[in-house]
Amino acid sequence: MKIRIHWGVAIAIFYTAFALSTVGFVAFAMTRDVELVSDDYYAQALAHDRRMQATANADGLGQAVSARVEGGQVRLQLPREMASRVRGTATLYRASDARADRAEALVPGADGAQVMATAGLPSGHWRIKLQWSADGRDYYVERDIRLP
Repeated sequence: MKIRIHWGVAIAIFYTAFALSTVGFVAFAMTRDVELVSDDYYAQALAHDRRMQATANADGLGQAVSARVEGGQVRLQLPREMASRVRGTATLYRASDARADRAEALVPGADGAQVMATAGLPSGHWRIKLQWSADGRDYYVERDIRLP
């Protein structure tokens, strides 16, 4: 004997399975940690035009700006001719964990170099954000680095 399912029962089973899977996904999503990348993202969005101009200014410097991982440190290099007039910040940014971010004053030596220690920071992908002013112009650079 062959068992036949009425089409109404099949629709009810399909709808019930769909509803249960939706409820299951919502329950799963509610248990996930949601962390904003930045607490002041709205204020940062308002400053976007100034940042674009600062990025264009930094692009004009070419390869004179760099960030390299050397040993347990990040070596920042800015143009030697503007090193004494630089005032700004260097931020190590971790997209996956905002609590791991670290910022310090950008004060390069006479050769344009500055070293940031990475002791205690988790390994993996980081972004270094350099924001500074010199001679009345703003500059902004982002470089990706990988900490061992």
